[in-house]
Amino acid sequence: MFLLPGYADMPGLLDLIARSHVQRVVLLSGPSAGSGDLNNAVTAYLVASEQAVRDSNLPFTILRPSGFMSNTLQWAPQLAAGDTVRAPFASAGVAMIDPADIASVATLALADSRHEGHTYRFTGPHTLLPADRVRVLAEVLGRPLRFEAQPDDEAREEMTAIMPPQYVAAFFDFYAAGALDDSAVLPTFEELTGRPPRTFRQWAETHRDAFA
Repeated sequence: MFLLPGYADMPGLLDLIARSHVQRVVLLSGPSAGSGDLNNAVTAYLVASEQAVRDSNLPFTILRPSGFMSNTLQWAPQLAAGDTVRAPFASAGVAMIDPADIASVATLALADSRHEGHTYRFTGPHTLLPADRVRVLAEVLGRPLRFEAQPDDEAREEMTAIMPPQYVAAFFDFYAAGALDDSAVLPTFEELTGRPPRTFRQWAETHRDAFA
């Protein structure tokens, strides 16, 4: 079973999974879990989810991919309204990964017992700033897009309107204070699958219609 993190009663859920005769669990986690910083709300629920899986007596694999390329879809409303993208954390580079590549690793782990007990940290092929993604989108869409760095106070206000404040604080801790370095490009994906991870350009071309 492929399992997302953060359920309120993860041990109870895993007990139900075990009683359902599931052969193994692949948990989606994140790179910040490696820090063990329980003062960060996002890291705290990732750590708790990983620990529940380890304590469950189910065969498991834990995946810690880098930031998702699909997070770029949050810019679609801005691109529907004009050619300017305003986004926070302009200096935070992320070695972003295509969710389809996460699915490839999850499929391997679900199908092959040799991955049991492993925790895999893996990334996309390039470190990207928000401005880099805008540049690639401009080329793919054939539009004169430009990037505008969003001030922290404005970003905090917008984020607080759509998520609990502890998670807003967590993202500012990651990307403004620098508690999470998600910029390193790792070879893990290619070592596992035998092919390089997809580029952001490939992702953008696949999802071109979402920005039309």
